[in-house]
Amino acid sequence: MAERVVALLGGDQRELTLLPSLRAAGYKVQAFGLPQAAENCPGIAQAVQGAELLILPLPGVRPGGCLHAPFLQPPPKLTAADLAGCPAGTPVMVGVALPELRDLCQKLGLPVYEIAELDAVAEPNAVPTAEGAIQLTMQELPLTIDGLRAMVLGFGRVGEALARRLKALGAEVAVANRGEERRQRAARQGFAVCPWAELAAGLARCEVVYNTAPALVLPAELLDAMPPGALVVDLASGAGGVDFAAAEQLGIKAVHALSLPGKVAPVSAGRLLGRVYPQLIDKILSGKWHIE
Repeated sequence: MAERVVALLGGDQRELTLLPSLRAAGYKVQAFGLPQAAENCPGIAQAVQGAELLILPLPGVRPGGCLHAPFLQPPPKLTAADLAGCPAGTPVMVGVALPELRDLCQKLGLPVYEIAELDAVAEPNAVPTAEGAIQLTMQELPLTIDGLRAMVLGFGRVGEALARRLKALGAEVAVANRGEERRQRAARQGFAVCPWAELAAGLARCEVVYNTAPALVLPAELLDAMPPGALVVDLASGAGGVDFAAAEQLGIKAVHALSLPGKVAPVSAGRLLGRVYPQLIDKILSGKWHIE
């Protein structure tokens, strides 16, 4: 049986850790943006030549269309010319597809499979994200986590993992979530729940606020309610959920902490991908996974 070829475009230490698992699963990997790897190709066009499936990093492309490829400076922009050698119908697997990537793939007839929200990826990936957020807090604030007054916006996988770890370290944790089901889940776990309509009052006593919602939930008027010296850690993908310009004007430290697993625990995160990706690739190439 002929060897199946996949292209691995961009990425960080996570993708370097992933590579052996793809090889072990029987795939020939043609990489770009991983100069340390023996499989690395000089350009995207060479990497995608003959590939049955394209794998992009979990962040995919950044706003503006640049490929997430921190080993390359500056990161290259992903263009139609780069992917011209891919036949229509070649699947593209990515964590989160920003509009720039979706538009590009649609023009070329390349179906996009987003995997970041799949339980098999998102649940274990929440752990290094939560741990990284706590590490970042310890670096940015002259305070211990014990006794820290914290609020978590959103109680999905990352919000829950983070809130539980903060509480275990002695922080005073409040949770705000728009959806009733998740609010009740937070309350059952013993967290103080701040009604969304009373968010300004809740923020007024916080020393750190963590946002996990990928929508503008911290505009200028809410940031203005926060005390001097407070920290905002935005864990949301894409453009995040914070008015960063307003935060700067108000003197509030706001950090958009993207791709924390790849920064604080890249080997663990890469091992996770290595356990999951071969199954996902097989499912896509066998036609057993259909885009809804």
